[in-house]
Amino acid sequence: MGSRGNKPWLLWAALILPAAATLAGIGTYTGVLGPEDPPKPGREDLVGRYEDGHGGVVTLNADGTAEARGIEYALYDDGSGVVKHCEEDAGTWFLEETRPGWHNTVQVLFGDCGYFQPWDADGPPSAPRIIYYVGDPHPDTRRVLTRR
Repeated sequence: MGSRGNKPWLLWAALILPAAATLAGIGTYTGVLGPEDPPKPGREDLVGRYEDGHGGVVTLNADGTAEARGIEYALYDDGSGVVKHCEEDAGTWFLEETRPGWHNTVQVLFGDCGYFQPWDADGPPSAPRIIYYVGDPHPDTRRVLTRR
């Protein structure tokens, strides 16, 4: 086994610890190890009418169409970031499911108002909510759409 001064356990520790850490990371990411993620709303759970408390209303229909009235958005075409309202517009939506621990996102595209940044969809499936920002993410620009 070698002379009395050698420490073979040190070599084994140096090899096993990084391998164990890598396996633990992969297991946590895939959901095999660690706590189960809370339930997230699926596509069918998100269908319905939502209000943001600032006069905005969004309806997500089961067929993938969407309607918006009074939703705020920031227009950056001229570099100013002026806040506008999406008045009576129709469009489409779809759900993008994400990995464990992250929020699912709702992608919406309206005819006149254009493309919105992905909206976070969270909460329990029975009472989902959709979160979006008017311009840059900041507490003052955060809007929460709750189903009514």
